[in-house]
Amino acid sequence: MKTYDLIQVLWVEDDPMVTESYPLKAGSEGLELVPYSCWDDAKKVLEEDFDRWSAIILDAKCKQHRDSADNAIKFLGEALKDISKLSEKKGRILPWYILTGGDESFISDSINDDRDAWDADWTKASHKKYYSKNTDTGILYKRIRANARKSDRLNVQDMYRNVFQAMERCGISDDACNALEDLLIPIHFPDSIDNKDYNDKFKKVRIVLEYLFRNMTNKGLLPDFGARCNLQWSSCLLAGKPARKNGVDIVKSNNAVFPTLISGIVKGMVNNVSTDVHSYEDDKETFYGKNIPEYLKIVRTTNLLKSYALQLCDIMLWYDWYLKRHNDEEINALNYWEVLKMEELKK
Repeated sequence: MKTYDLIQVLWVEDDPMVTESYPLKAGSEGLELVPYSCWDDAKKVLEEDFDRWSAIILDAKCKQHRDSADNAIKFLGEALKDISKLSEKKGRILPWYILTGGDESFISDSINDDRDAWDADWTKASHKKYYSKNTDTGILYKRIRANARKSDRLNVQDMYRNVFQAMERCGISDDACNALEDLLIPIHFPDSIDNKDYNDKFKKVRIVLEYLFRNMTNKGLLPDFGARCNLQWSSCLLAGKPARKNGVDIVKSNNAVFPTLISGIVKGMVNNVSTDVHSYEDDKETFYGKNIPEYLKIVRTTNLLKSYALQLCDIMLWYDWYLKRHNDEEINALNYWEVLKMEELKK
């Protein structure tokens, strides 16, 4: 997940004069307008990287397809329908705003009421469902910035910017970043989720660990265990201990990667998250290992999972530091482990 200095705004606008002149003023308000000339192109980007965007600006008189004519009613109908579906799928409201030239009151019937969730006070004050390019761009930018500040996910990205930048430098999957965000948001925004639903997110810990270990495999710090990442074996090797099966060493550890403190933290996580939940099997119903349900019956809090989230942040910062000093894949593969039973490695 890439981090950005400016609030990212997806902008559908097909007038080159507008796309050249507007971003400068928006930049002074802390926004980066990223223009696309038709909805097809904008929709593709939105689908590929939904979490990047904090807002969408739609020019009412724009095109649905690259080769279609401007048609405000058809364009807005399709775009707003698609945004609604994507927001529901992703579980996050993405505010959108109509910015158009002059008095376009005739398009008001094409602007649905979804926007009331974030923009009702604008309509109450202005008696408009849209913003005018002639008079309202300044207030629009300020409102986008204010609404973006209310975004739990954006706030968490900013609070833990050093962690997510470390993960980006290490090349750890965006899926791991998203899973870690899901764990961190309720720490700072407790009203965003019920305690029971939050405790069902122990699977997110495993997802983050799997992607971390897969990254370590790519860097030569762990052997390739095949399609199913073996958390137990990985945590043993990283702690300087052999990976064993039925009392037989499968992979020998030549040197520990983790310091003692992190070894203990990771071992605790691996022992307590479910061994049946994998990053590529996110729909499993088993969220944690056998120790967690009994623990939660007695200690009815979310503190354990929240502590795991914060510990994962420190692990990522440590890993970023470590990779800067051990970044040669071939040397790492020679120094840290040795496969003894190749036939057992990927079973």
